[in-house]
This record gives sequence, structure tokens and C-alpha cells, in this order.
Amino acid sequence: MAGRNRFGYWQGAGQFGCAGRKDETDRQHDSSSGKRPILKESTLLLVLDVGNTNIVLGLFRGDVLMHQWRVTSHRNQTSDELRLTVRSLLAEAAVDSREIDGVAIASVVPSLNYPLATAFEPLVGENIGFLSAETSPIILDVETPHTVGADRIANCIAAYAAHGGPILILDFGTATTFDLAAQDGRFLGGAIAPEMRLAAQALTDRAAQLHAVELNVPASVIGKNTTTNIQAGVVLGYLDLVDGLIQRFKAEVSEPLQVIATGGKGEMFYQHLDSIEHYDPVLTLKGLQIWWGHHAN
Repeated sequence: MAGRNRFGYWQGAGQFGCAGRKDETDRQHDSSSGKRPILKESTLLLVLDVGNTNIVLGLFRGDVLMHQWRVTSHRNQTSDELRLTVRSLLAEAAVDSREIDGVAIASVVPSLNYPLATAFEPLVGENIGFLSAETSPIILDVETPHTVGADRIANCIAAYAAHGGPILILDFGTATTFDLAAQDGRFLGGAIAPEMRLAAQALTDRAAQLHAVELNVPASVIGKNTTTNIQAGVVLGYLDLVDGLIQRFKAEVSEPLQVIATGGKGEMFYQHLDSIEHYDPVLTLKGLQIWWGHHAN
């Protein structure tokens, strides 16, 4: 198995060091200028957002997202299983896996990191990059930078590149994360809340007479049956939770704060909350592509 390379292969810091070190501010701010590094149009990059529930994959040709897939994440998957899954997806899209130039990964499932690294090595050699606190091009201005999830870093990279800062990024995944990027691109911290579906599941699991319902926004807060009662309490309650936290962030930031949403339920919150200005369903994938371009150049 190959060792570290300049892309932080197998969690290595490589030549980029740790973004948690404030003495590296000037060097790392180069990536936070708001200008997206441009990949060659011929570059074929596979990116993976590895979460606790799903693995979201994207295939970029240059800066264009050509294909996107979502598969179930299993913590005990082997490298062979992962490689076969990816090859099958690429074949379905009529893409020869031998044409892939590199693989960029944001993983919050440590048990899958080694299988992922070994799965892709036969395809791209050492051109595998794991985004992490150690390979982050942005400063993680928090007490424990090594604990910041790679998906949160990728989201900050993409949101700042597209809109500048300060900006608050909301990712509606297995957990709902709120990430604050400063005017100069630093990650300042944020908040983590349980996913809306977890709240609903906890309610129905513990109450014998309550059943699972579709988590849609009800027409009124005054529920007329069990389903609309649960929707009012869970969905409207969660909308207020999200909006309330946004207002708290805005109160603590001394300048106008943009807000962008991503993730599975992100579109619903974008449609129903005026406090969310932007929505991008593939923000994390874009962040990985930008990060790879930064290192490749």
C-alpha cells in the first residue's frame, strides 16, 4: 500500500500541515480568496461524501458534476465491496474506471477509511485524498480542530467559494449541523442538533398509541388528527428550532450573515424559512472538488 502523498493520502498531513495552527494563517488563507481553483476540463475526479447513513458519490469532469449517486453506508464494508460498487456505478454511467484521475473523500466513518483507501488504490494509485483537519486548506479556529468533521470542512470551502463570508451553512443529514465561516474564510465553529426524523422516531418508539407519519409541513399548527398533531409538533417545532438558531447566530455576528442549506431535507427548510437564502444539494461534493483543485494546482 502506498504511503502519504501531497493529497494527504490516508489522513496524512503531507506538505500542507494542520489547519488548526494559527501561525500558518497566511499560507492557508490563499484557499479562502473566494476564487474556485479550476481543474483541467479533461480531469475526471471522483468524490465521496461518506456519512453514517449514506455514501454520496459524484463524478466531476473539470468543474462540471457529470453524475451523482447515493448508496447505503455500512460500517463493515470491505474494500472489495466498495470497489465493486463503484465500478458498477461507473459502468452504468458508461465511464471506464481506468479513466479516473483522482479520488477525493470526506469521511465521518473512521472504520471505512482504510477500506476506501485500499479500494481505490488499484484504480488511481496514490491519487487519493482524504479531507480532514490535517489537510484542510481553511483554518479551523476552534478548540479541538481535529474533531471537526470532513463534511463540515467541505461545506465551508464550497459555501465560501460561492458566496464569500460570513456565511452560515446548514447541513440536514443524519445530524443537522450549523457551521459558521468568517469573512476571511476561517471556520469559527457552530452547532449540532439531532435530525428531525430522529426526534419523530423517538416519539413514536416511546409512545404506544403514536405511529410513524410523513414529515411534511402541515397547513396549521392546530392538528385535527394524530398525524397532523405529530407533524405540527415535530415539523413546525423543528422549523422553529432551525430558525431560532439562525437568529442566534445572526445576533452574535456583527455583520450581515448569509445562510445556505444543503443535505437531504435542506430544500424543505429553504422553501419554508425566509432566513435561509441559498440552497445547494451538492454543496459537500463541490467542496471536495474545490479542495482537490486547490491541492492539484
